[in-house]
Amino acid sequence: MNSAILTISDLSVDINDKNILNKISFSAGIGENITILGPNGAGKTTLLKAIAGFIDFSGNILSKGEPVSLMSPRIRASNLSFVAQHPTIEGDFTVRAFIELSRYPYKRPWERLDKNDRTKISEALELTKCSEFVDRKISTLSGGERQRVFIAAAIAQDTAVILFDEPLTHLDPVQRTKISRLISEISGSRGKTVITVTHEINEAVQYSSRIMILNKGKIEFDGVSSDSDFKGILDSVFGTEFISVIHNSTKNSFLFPGKTT
Repeated sequence: MNSAILTISDLSVDINDKNILNKISFSAGIGENITILGPNGAGKTTLLKAIAGFIDFSGNILSKGEPVSLMSPRIRASNLSFVAQHPTIEGDFTVRAFIELSRYPYKRPWERLDKNDRTKISEALELTKCSEFVDRKISTLSGGERQRVFIAAAIAQDTAVILFDEPLTHLDPVQRTKISRLISEISGSRGKTVITVTHEINEAVQYSSRIMILNKGKIEFDGVSSDSDFKGILDSVFGTEFISVIHNSTKNSFLFPGKTT
């Protein structure tokens, strides 16, 4: 594994006297594309929010060796970016204006964007193919286009770690593939550490470099889909026996749920 850019140890979260995460520990290397699977209520989104510093937790989360809990919001935003499942945008921004806001961790109040900022923004627009609608209002975009804009903003923010919470929700199959490939490219060619929470098991299997399965606040599996115990743990956690089907053209293996237990 690459040297750790993110280290989590004994992470626990309690909300309204209910334990959501129970002493979770793992590290993420530079350029890893990690997907977190698990049933509803497993604690997946809570884990991302804890890493991002949005909620209280016990234990330790280190980004580049520094405790996330001790970082100011601006410093934290220069280390970690978070793309929410249903981002709320106040105001009817154009794509360009929205992505420009992602450079705020590096600017003083009212400071103008410089050449470096504009370079980062241009690179993000090009990578995500948002340039074609950069002057449109976000409210006029399709679901897939909006998701690309949010990813572009995270790229322009230029953090070492990017956290995605259900980025494939409500997208059609073609858009799911496009977004999955884009996320994979971010970690591959751009060297970003990406952690994605999703329910899309097949996208996780096809595009991730590493998969974690979370259940009842604990990590049940941490490895790759070719590991001998992956399918058995997946069956157990979701209460079904997944059926593996080989695609005739790509020869990739796809998993579909069978009878529930």
